[in-house]
Order: sequence, then C-alpha cells, then structure tokens
Amino acid sequence: MIRDSIITLSQIWRNGFFGQVWPNFGKILKLTCAICWNLLGFVGTNSVSLGLVLAVLVKVLRIRKWNQPVTNGRSYSSSLVGTSETTRATPFGVKETRFNQWLAGLIDGDGSFLVSKAGYTSCEITVAVADERILRIIQNKLGGSINPRTGVQAIRWRLHNQAGMLDLVNRVNGYIRHSGRLEGLSRVCAVLGVQLLTPDTLHNKHAWFAGFFDADGTIGYYFKGDIDNPQLTLSVTNKLYVDVVHFMTYFGGNIYFDKTGGVPQKGSYKWSIQSEEKFAAFLEYIKVCPPQSIKRNRLFLVKEYYRLVGLKAHKAPEGTALHKAWVKFNHKWG
Repeated sequence: MIRDSIITLSQIWRNGFFGQVWPNFGKILKLTCAICWNLLGFVGTNSVSLGLVLAVLVKVLRIRKWNQPVTNGRSYSSSLVGTSETTRATPFGVKETRFNQWLAGLIDGDGSFLVSKAGYTSCEITVAVADERILRIIQNKLGGSINPRTGVQAIRWRLHNQAGMLDLVNRVNGYIRHSGRLEGLSRVCAVLGVQLLTPDTLHNKHAWFAGFFDADGTIGYYFKGDIDNPQLTLSVTNKLYVDVVHFMTYFGGNIYFDKTGGVPQKGSYKWSIQSEEKFAAFLEYIKVCPPQSIKRNRLFLVKEYYRLVGLKAHKAPEGTALHKAWVKFNHKWG
C-alpha cells in the first residue's frame, strides 16, 4: 500500500490533477519524502492511504511556508511595526515609487491619518491655497475630495473610502517616518487589516525629502545687519529634532532650536543650509526628485541668484542694466 501510494504521488507529479501540473511539486516531494516515510512507519504499513500521505505533504508545506525566512524585499512581521524586509502588496515601478515616497513626505509634513469613533479611516492633507496644484496631482491618482478651509488661506484634500485608503496605505506604508504620522498610520493599518511597515532607509535619491520640503521647507534670501550681500537660506522646520535630522545627515548643514517657530511658546527645530556648495548638492538632488510646491520656482532660480549676486547686481545703480536684471529676478522670485 505504501509503495502504491508513493507511485501514485509520482504519477501526480508528472501528470497533475485533471491535467494540471503542480508547480515545484518535485521539490516538495523530495523535501518531505523523509518526513513522510518516518510518519508512515509510525502509523503502520497496513493503515496508510494516499489521503494520509497527501495530508502530511500539505501540512509540511504549510509549515515550510510560514517559517521560510525573507531574503529580499520587505516582509510582514507580527509586531506592530514590521521588519524592513517586508514585501509590498503591490510592486511599483521607479517613477511610481518616487511619487509614493514624495507623497509620504508630504503627509509627514502636512497630513494626518485618522480613525473615527465609528471605525472609519481617512487621510487629510492641508496646504496653502497657492499649492492647490499638488493636491490635484494626488486626487488624479487616488481620488478623494478637495475643499477650501473656512477662514484661512488653505485648502484640504481628504480621502475616506476604503478602497482608496487601501491603495494609499499600500503606497506610503514603509515610507512614513514622522513620529506622529507613524502613530496615526498604525491605527489605520489596524482597522484595515494591513501590517505596518518599518520606515525604509533614506538615501540621496529618495523622494521623501522633496515631499517633506514641500510641506515644511522654505527658501529665501535676507540682508542681515550691516552685511551688504544677501544671505540665501534653505530650511526645513519641525517641532521634533528627530523629524528634521535626516536632512542634515544627507545634505549637511546645521540644526538649531528656534524659540519663535512651530507650536506657540514651544518653539521648533530648524535645519538649514546657506553655502553655495550645499545648495549645489541639493540642486543635484531635485534633478532626480523635484519638489512640486510653488517653492520649486525659487529652487530653479538659485543659479541665477548666485550669478547676479556675484556681479553685485543688488548694489547696481538704479537705471543700469544690472539693476534692471536684479529687479526682473526679484519679480520672478516672488
């Protein structure tokens, strides 16, 4: 009976059930053969059937499946935050991945994940009215509604349907890293039955920086004290040091505590760069991962700024060609 059962299994491997061959059945049979023979000997040769052999094979296969280590991608973990090896439910190409990273950065800076008392999930992003364009980009991909905020010069995108939220979570899960936003995402994931992923490792071609700059970044030039030349400064501000330190890690610069910024009477941490060399490195980054807010207009003018300042255009007498060039530049700068 045992030999007949094993022969039958071999025939199934070659011919399949109903003419359909099982993928990798040969490997499965070889991997579990020794286990099956031991079990067969224990039960007894007179009571073994094909059904028992198949049941053992299925059980062993399941055990191997759930205990097999992850060797690539990102895997799910049973803990609140999954390992960095987690496999994403839907793979994305390079262009779409950068959009997802950018979106995660924008949400980290200007968004929120919410769960209502009734258990419904939603996501909101609020930006200045001038940046309505970036919300339209998001709406075109994910749906949702866009409405102005009452009493302020701001506009909000909101997504709350379950299918849309599942799509959104699949896109940004593993890229969200702001301490507050990660907590909100964990609650949304719990409701939707999705495993929360650990934030991935940032690098100098990661679009998260562009999204977070769109949300919490600024760029401008200033005259300080008796200094004749303007000082160009790019900065990113947040109330927690841990949420801006990534910029210093990859783009240099400095971080200081600004008592006048952020939450009233609590201040915030500000990362900034001011040297032409540091600006050159950041400009190289935005060639790969361009910001989408109106701030990008000034970034595209940085080289012209340095050229005109180098020519002392800001000091040129009124009516001269250099002065006119400086006025024209400031009109574009906004």
